[in-house]
Amino acid sequence: MNKIGRGMLLVASVAALAIAAGSSPRELLLQARAEFDQGNYSQARRLARRVVARYPTSPVAVDAWLVVVDSYMKEDKPLKAYEECENLLKAHPRTKYRSAILKREFTIGAGICESRARKGLFGLAGAQAGIDILKKVIERAPFGPLADDAVFAIGEAYFRGGDYAAARDQFDHLIRNYPRSELAVRARVRRAYCNARLVEGAPYDLTPVLEAKRDLEVLSRVSGDATLRRRAAEMRDVLARSDYEAGLFYFRQGNVEAGMRYMRAVRARYPKSEYAERARRIIELVAAAQGEEEQ
Repeated sequence: MNKIGRGMLLVASVAALAIAAGSSPRELLLQARAEFDQGNYSQARRLARRVVARYPTSPVAVDAWLVVVDSYMKEDKPLKAYEECENLLKAHPRTKYRSAILKREFTIGAGICESRARKGLFGLAGAQAGIDILKKVIERAPFGPLADDAVFAIGEAYFRGGDYAAARDQFDHLIRNYPRSELAVRARVRRAYCNARLVEGAPYDLTPVLEAKRDLEVLSRVSGDATLRRRAAEMRDVLARSDYEAGLFYFRQGNVEAGMRYMRAVRARYPKSEYAERARRIIELVAAAQGEEEQ
């Protein structure tokens, strides 16, 4: 913008403020909204703040404060917008616009998490501000219309950040506490994949495997999805391998009875697994060896 353009803008701003000085709260709000609609967010904010500062008990004071919040959101300044939301709730805790304010806070929190992911700056450290905001939304309205969305968004944030245990806990929380949520099925899918990732990182803890297998089997039956069926089969193989390796351990220790018990369990529980065939061969070899010893 050249000097002439900047000068004209400054003159217009001064003129607007001069007019606003003698306006009523409602007239000021209308002027602020007009500036907002024209994309003059800074000017809209100044006019709206005048209402909040001069007429804090006016019926339109909260409306003006929301213009301040929205102007920061439009300027992509989410933390400033969130700070204004918090100040607004503190000043007017029983406002009829409480739900609208919480909706803005949800949008801010979810937006921070998503934008960090898009820019490749995610990491849990980068997303923590967004996660904290979403947790505040849940704390203020644990059974409100945004609670399940906030829980899911937090789970997604942890999942993208690589904290699969924390993500699983969020999805599990949603499934248990909001069973009628439209997000419940998606949460079950995400929980299954969290458990699958945890299996890769903690091979001796089979709890995630069992949970992933259960979720995937339920989902594959409901949806008929071939990918989910394949993943469920992979989880069965992990469990079969665990029992198979436990049986081998007991054989190495000389405890044939315990080893045979595990091999029979592999065949009974996971008949379609590759380990069922391995267990069958070992059972036959042991039985043959025991028969030779008796002779």
